[in-house]
Amino acid sequence: MELAYHPHDLLWVNQLADNQQTPAWFHLKDLITRPVVVRRAPYEADRIAVGIRGYNRSQRHGSFVNSQAVFRHITPEQLVAKQGWHTQQQTHPLPHWQTLTQIDRIFRSFDLSWGITGSLAFELATSVETANQQSDIDLRVLAPTPIDKTTACELAKELAALQQRPDVQIETPLGAFALSEWTHTSGSVMIKSNQGPFLSVSPWQTDSD
Repeated sequence: MELAYHPHDLLWVNQLADNQQTPAWFHLKDLITRPVVVRRAPYEADRIAVGIRGYNRSQRHGSFVNSQAVFRHITPEQLVAKQGWHTQQQTHPLPHWQTLTQIDRIFRSFDLSWGITGSLAFELATSVETANQQSDIDLRVLAPTPIDKTTACELAKELAALQQRPDVQIETPLGAFALSEWTHTSGSVMIKSNQGPFLSVSPWQTDSD
């Protein structure tokens, strides 16, 4: 089944799916300006699993929204296409923005599409200053078909040479795995799926295939 939204996509919604109990730091009015983040969870008909972010790292809450509540949607790859880190560097200087320019150059040389996730993505999408000097550079690569491992090792080597090393997750139809883990092992890697984690020798298929 082809899903409309992938983990780490940002959604602006006008309501949550249920009258759920929400944390004290969350207010429904926050949904107007602060998107929710699609998270991994077992699929439920017309219920999208999302995470709500607060104003600091400890403020996280899992919830659900209905597809009808979504009025805006931005993917990590669309954030890269906008190249918004150039503007953000002027308003909220961080070394991460220059690193993203270097990362973009590397991915272009490999002809691979990539996306920004985590706190950097949230800041680029909202202009709310959620990132800081200690923020990780979290990235994803949507890979519906297998990536050659030799190419992946070359990519990982170039990214590792950067002063700020990014954390790259490869997103397959089965789930996501860490680029660094895959390129440093000849055995199984951990796949994070909607049904939970599992090990596979080939990230694009289960060991029972």
